[in-house]
Amino acid sequence: MGFSWPRAIVRRMDPAKATQPASVEQLRAPDGANAIAFGALFALSTAFLFISYCAARALIGGFEVGAGAITAAVFSTALASIFLWWLVPFADFAEIFWIHLPADRRAGRGQCPHCAYPHEGRGTCTECGRATSPLPAWVLGARPAKRLAWILLAAMAVGCAAGEAWCRLDEARFVNESLAARVRPFTRERAFPTGFARMTALPDGSYHSEAWPEDRRDRAWQPSDPARRERGLGWGKSEDAIEGTAKKAAGDAPR
Repeated sequence: MGFSWPRAIVRRMDPAKATQPASVEQLRAPDGANAIAFGALFALSTAFLFISYCAARALIGGFEVGAGAITAAVFSTALASIFLWWLVPFADFAEIFWIHLPADRRAGRGQCPHCAYPHEGRGTCTECGRATSPLPAWVLGARPAKRLAWILLAAMAVGCAAGEAWCRLDEARFVNESLAARVRPFTRERAFPTGFARMTALPDGSYHSEAWPEDRRDRAWQPSDPARRERGLGWGKSEDAIEGTAKKAAGDAPR
């Protein structure tokens, strides 16, 4: 009793099309394989865009911001999504892994690229009726770009919504902490992933948030020495630090 492939796998082709190689658009992996690949891309993209939105929100500053700041954060997150477009080939990962790679191995062993039946040099497989010529190589085309674009749109919506909810929750938690502490001013860092920004409860009862407040300098400060001011020396350093550096240089100089 001879072996026969299941009917779900064996699909007889029109004899007129039997010698025509399948186009790239016709090569599709099982639905479950695509679902796994698309799900992984969506999860990775959502995590990246969530972090990007939170970072943009912290850099913009403000506490319980309005529609303008949220729009700016969303726009910044959309720009950050450019860094995800290197994932375009992974949108066709299922086709590459389940179709192209097995077909290449079968062609190297002299088998039909579709059903792995030995074709013995014939142009048409006697088992499945399809062409035995190697499948066209995978190329970066419109299909994976469209797939990734839809994935990024969905990830953008979820990532931005989750990021804004996370920021609002952190701000509400900070308000409760400041009320419980009864200390003004009261300050702490924002929650992950924006620990570079700090929230502050001011003595007048208002709240404020800004990025890298420790590194902020007084832009109105200038050196007292006119010569240094004309040469632009001393910016970002205190007067004492400048004088200390000058004394150290004078002490190290050879006599």
